[in-house]
Amino acid sequence: MSKTETCKRYLMFLAGVLVCATGISFITRAGLGTSPISSTPFVLSLITPPVTVAGHTVTITMGVYTFAFNMLFLVGEALLVRRFTWKQALQIPATIFFSLCMDEALSLIPSQYGGPYPMSVLYLAIGCAVMSLGITLEVLADVIMLPGEAFVRALSRKSKGQFGNVKVIFDSTLTVIAAIIALFAFHKLNGVREGTVISALLVGQLVKLFTKKLSFLKKLFGEKQSA
Repeated sequence: MSKTETCKRYLMFLAGVLVCATGISFITRAGLGTSPISSTPFVLSLITPPVTVAGHTVTITMGVYTFAFNMLFLVGEALLVRRFTWKQALQIPATIFFSLCMDEALSLIPSQYGGPYPMSVLYLAIGCAVMSLGITLEVLADVIMLPGEAFVRALSRKSKGQFGNVKVIFDSTLTVIAAIIALFAFHKLNGVREGTVISALLVGQLVKLFTKKLSFLKKLFGEKQSA
């Protein structure tokens, strides 16, 4: 690929990351749970009290926990593939950008928690659609992946399982962990609700739809040449 094509691909990837983070934030602000991969960071952010550092009160946000979890996934991926490449290193700034976008979107989108249920459903629908669009842009860019997906890809190759099946197990495991933490901390499923299940079932189908509709974007870059 030429430098121009590479720049275009990375710009589309970053746009996808921004859109995806916004979608997750809409799902979260719906008050019906959050996306499966974000469920554990969200629940942990709910139970973590503010801490005082050098006289300043610091809140450990969902974005901070998202970054921490993704770094664990990055380490897991490196261990599975037994190497650490420059493309894997690029996942670090990509995750920082993703986490910052998420926290910024969460601060701008008003919460529907405890509000009218139809508005919560509308937020959930918007979030699923926006998140799916973001994932589609990331996939079509075909440059790097965020650590969560990269870890699942490495795990599927290591176990010789299908990516989709391993992804379901991965997301389900994170959701169960989030549910256990929520039950222990709140004695109810705060942060893990019907929205979590709906987004898990709906997003994949929407990604398939968006991928078909936006496949023309690949033509903007030409065919990707193998190294």
